[in-house]
Amino acid sequence: MMRFLRLCWFHFKLYTKNSYFVWLPISSTISIFLLQYLGAYASGTLASSNIWMISGTFGMWASTTTAAGSIGFQRYMGTLQYIVNTRIDDRVSVAAAITPASTYGLLAYLVALVMSVILRVGIHGLTIGTVLAIISLWLSALIMSLFIAAFFVFTPNAMTYEELIMIPILLLSGLFSLQLVQLPIFSVFQWLLPLATPIKFLLTEAVEFDILPWLSSLVLWSGLSWWLSSVLLKRANITGQIGGV
Repeated sequence: MMRFLRLCWFHFKLYTKNSYFVWLPISSTISIFLLQYLGAYASGTLASSNIWMISGTFGMWASTTTAAGSIGFQRYMGTLQYIVNTRIDDRVSVAAAITPASTYGLLAYLVALVMSVILRVGIHGLTIGTVLAIISLWLSALIMSLFIAAFFVFTPNAMTYEELIMIPILLLSGLFSLQLVQLPIFSVFQWLLPLATPIKFLLTEAVEFDILPWLSSLVLWSGLSWWLSSVLLKRANITGQIGGV
């Protein structure tokens, strides 16, 4: 475990040296915050809005999707082949390289809170339960990023697909639609998408966290991530895709 944490810290320092990765969650959070602010200001609902929560989640997920881009970045730097060919399991090595994306994304919540203070927007639901839900959201995003990034071991164009991944998953998770969260069909998404349950808890200020569907979806994605990364990394090593540019 300590070795894995040291690897994560090493990759985190490299990750934060890239200006694209550093500024993406910040700019994404601010832009979505301002869009919501204009809408809430026009409708007179600033005092009761969840702007900071939605903006922080959006920014965190924007950072998480750069896990795909970080694989392409490592390939461009010529270090990907060395990351996956070490004494430890290839999957663990790749996981350590991907973890900084979602971890750095937690900064988005701080940015959203600062924006709320500056623009005097109501901050609701900031409790211990909220913090725990955000941690569960981060863990969900991390597990999903491992699955997503596995595909991009094969392609040098990973960054171009980040936007295709980002919005659809957030839409299905109910981040932009309280009406969707309240529909019975949303329970299906809770069992399939780990992000859905924490988002529902954060947006609706639910009394209880639906832990069973969250854990089930988390186990599902963890299993898929472990299996897919095993298959694709093995194939990439055989075909020489790891070192390709």
